[in-house]
Amino acid sequence: MNKQAIIVSVAYCGLVCKLCHLANECDGCKVPGSKCSANSEKEKGCYHRNCCLDKGISGCLECEDFPCANQMFIGRTNGEIKGFCRCMKEDGVEKFIDYFLKNQERGIPYGLKGYGHMTEEEVVKTLKQAK
Repeated sequence: MNKQAIIVSVAYCGLVCKLCHLANECDGCKVPGSKCSANSEKEKGCYHRNCCLDKGISGCLECEDFPCANQMFIGRTNGEIKGFCRCMKEDGVEKFIDYFLKNQERGIPYGLKGYGHMTEEEVVKTLKQAK
């Protein structure tokens, strides 16, 4: 997979849209017509997308209030999402993608079977072990 395509597909919340199960049908939450369930199923849309647009930032990792206690940062996969954002905030998006791709080569998949069951701290540690 093209590294640059992955970088530009990082969602406002920190997920990687290019690796989503809807990636063949959707270009991610930052483009018009997004099919992201977080954006389309909620009456007001995705909290993180709307908040970032209102603040004029490209993602939660740029927010001074990160991590907040809204939508994607609560629930069963919050460690994955917070960990992704924390890693990007500390090391930058490009380095995060490098870690991420190396971990995929090591057999750590995206989502629930990979990072989705980890805490924020475990996600950051696992990502950075790929150095």
